[in-house]
Amino acid sequence: MLRFVRIRVSGRVLGIAAVLTAAATLVGAAVPAHAATPGWRQVFSKHYGAAGDYSIYGAVVAPSRSSAWMLGGADESGGNGTTQRALAVHWNGHAWSSTFLLPATSYVIAASADSATDVWAVTFLGGYILHWNGSKWLVAKHLTGAGELTGVTALSPTNVWVFGGSGYTAGLGTWHYNGTTWQQWKSGNAVGLQRASALSGTSIWAVGGTQAPDSAIEHFNGTSWQAVGAPALAGLQFNDIRALSSTNVWAAAIANGGSGPAYLVHFNGASWARIQVPWSGLQVNSPTPDGLGGLWLTGRTTNGIGYFIHRGAGGTWSAFAANGLPLELARIPGTNALWGVGSKLATTNGSAVIWAYGTV
Repeated sequence: MLRFVRIRVSGRVLGIAAVLTAAATLVGAAVPAHAATPGWRQVFSKHYGAAGDYSIYGAVVAPSRSSAWMLGGADESGGNGTTQRALAVHWNGHAWSSTFLLPATSYVIAASADSATDVWAVTFLGGYILHWNGSKWLVAKHLTGAGELTGVTALSPTNVWVFGGSGYTAGLGTWHYNGTTWQQWKSGNAVGLQRASALSGTSIWAVGGTQAPDSAIEHFNGTSWQAVGAPALAGLQFNDIRALSSTNVWAAAIANGGSGPAYLVHFNGASWARIQVPWSGLQVNSPTPDGLGGLWLTGRTTNGIGYFIHRGAGGTWSAFAANGLPLELARIPGTNALWGVGSKLATTNGSAVIWAYGTV
């Protein structure tokens, strides 16, 4: 599965260096036909550390037109993962500013925001849950013990879900914050959740799996997490999920344990349908509305070429070369513009990159 900050290949989460070099371990690539990238452009890039180190932005949130956070990490140890630092870049509508998120010692793997003054992020390793309160970043919770965090979903300052499903290491579990205390959900379908998309406090869609990572879609009804079953979902491994309404839920998936064709699955409020991505060897992630009834996704071929993928409202597919590896997208509220984050690949290192689509 492709994701960084939760990038997986055949179900395993990869570190920064592996994200930038693991494409050759997959087989069967078929490059989409479109080479141009209309509308997408690189707007910011930065390399952290020495020439042999790795840098990447893998999480992005855009709570308003004048506020966006791009978060990720720097491996300042020549790519061996021994010295990693979490980092964040902020766009205020006019200029960029960046900071390291101390004391976090691992890269940010996911972020979520319900407003410009309530932004949450989690680190892959180290157990750090970070919070931007409108003026500074704080450590909201430090989960101890070995294991990974994989997702965060913030509905309000008093309703935050954090997920730590297993993959590269054991997961740190599913946690809920009510504004005062953190509670771990230790049983049932809440175990093994990776990441989620919320419509409300009583309707949250998630991917995960109690038997194997990313093997199921789950739904929270305000009281409990319930497994979702449908023929269209059978045999798939789910990369990501995006709930737009109660009758419009999308998930990106891949078949055959991560080695088969890529799919979108769609829930219309009554049933699930499976839609195959029309290129072999292309994995997709981060389904994001285009504002016109269609979806943008990130994509990567099995030989490491990154793409911006578009599926129009009428079902027409297009793929546009990114000149880098885009990993996560966020639509700017009230517009058809988007931010994209990822890495610019190089022979020995990678620079963190931010792309923009439309007027930002």
